Amino acid sequence: MRKLISFIVVVMLCSTTFAQLRVASNGNVAINLASTVTPLSPLTIGGTGDSNAKAYFLNQSPDAHYMRSKIAGKVYTSWAVPFLGQNTVLSALYHVGVWGSSGSSTVNDFGRAFGVFGLASNATSGYNYGVFGTIEGSNNGAGVVGTTNGNTDVNIPGKYAGYFVGNVAITGIVTAQNVSGSDSRLKTNISSLTESAKETGVLSKVLSLNPVQYNLKQMYIESKGDSTKASIPLYDEKSQQFQKTHFGLIAQELQKVYPELVYEQDNGYLSVDYVGLVPLLIQSIKEMKAEIEDLKSSDASRSIANEESETIQSNTLTENLTPVLYQNTPNPFSQQTEIKYFIPANTKTAFLCIYDLQGKQLKQIALGERGEEGAQTILGSEFAAGIYLYGLIADAKQIDLKRMVLTE
Repeated sequence: MRKLISFIVVVMLCSTTFAQLRVASNGNVAINLASTVTPLSPLTIGGTGDSNAKAYFLNQSPDAHYMRSKIAGKVYTSWAVPFLGQNTVLSALYHVGVWGSSGSSTVNDFGRAFGVFGLASNATSGYNYGVFGTIEGSNNGAGVVGTTNGNTDVNIPGKYAGYFVGNVAITGIVTAQNVSGSDSRLKTNISSLTESAKETGVLSKVLSLNPVQYNLKQMYIESKGDSTKASIPLYDEKSQQFQKTHFGLIAQELQKVYPELVYEQDNGYLSVDYVGLVPLLIQSIKEMKAEIEDLKSSDASRSIANEESETIQSNTLTENLTPVLYQNTPNPFSQQTEIKYFIPANTKTAFLCIYDLQGKQLKQIALGERGEEGAQTILGSEFAAGIYLYGLIADAKQIDLKRMVLTE
């Protein structure tokens, strides 16, 4: 009697189990948690099942887990791994330990799709990894690889912790020991900036740029596809990046001068290639140095010529009644320089004006001497180091315009 009861129980259990657990003739296993659902690749008793998978799980309940493995209780080893994916089949082209895939070919405007989702917390501080990737062996590769073109064949020319093919967006601070990559073998159409700058001139264009200081404006990401919408802040307002003052250029302004240094992102916002500015700054320094050297080399000859011409001019100024503006001495200068001039007695108004290279007037000095030579001292502390223009204006007419150089 007991044997009969045991046999009936076993039959009932098997009937219930095999309604959800199916074993094919080739040993493949399918688990269908929804008894009314037909598997994508039907697996019947004696059938072949899904030839691409040894075990097949099907669950169409929208809020349930596909498969869950949990470790509980006391662990006696260093590694506690609920699920281990391992592939040692060396004859395959692609060897994958764990494959994570989410989404379909149909474009949907709802929900979220994660190929792999990693969450870690509250282990030893500094040793919590949401996703961890490393590389072993002597061959080239990377611990983490990301691409935007969907290509699984990425040739990595070295050993890297992370290797990315495509744009990378980071809203926080990037910390790096070195930013490199300027090999001539990776470039084409190379030409000297010095040669190309002869026609346009880099110095004047660089001086036209408008450096600004600013703070970050909080931006919000709109959550889409949920039953309730929410705005998620892009920046952590307690972070140093958000609280500190930044210095830079306005992309729209730079685009008018150097459009090659401005990029439009996928979201329509503009970004600046600040690394690309470095060669332009170097070239502008070289142009300024060349101008200073030219002024230095010709200053001695001009001084001798000025002394001789001043003697001749001083004797004829009264007769000619012509305003005269002399070259400042010394030039270049760092502390102070002297600008001499002559204004006829019949001149009503006379001004000495100082300009920057863009023509903006920085200072205007009214001149009172008439009928004899006068001199005006310019202090270097009044201006920043650079190249300036100065001119003599008499009776609302510009008489002459000369250049002077102030060094640090």
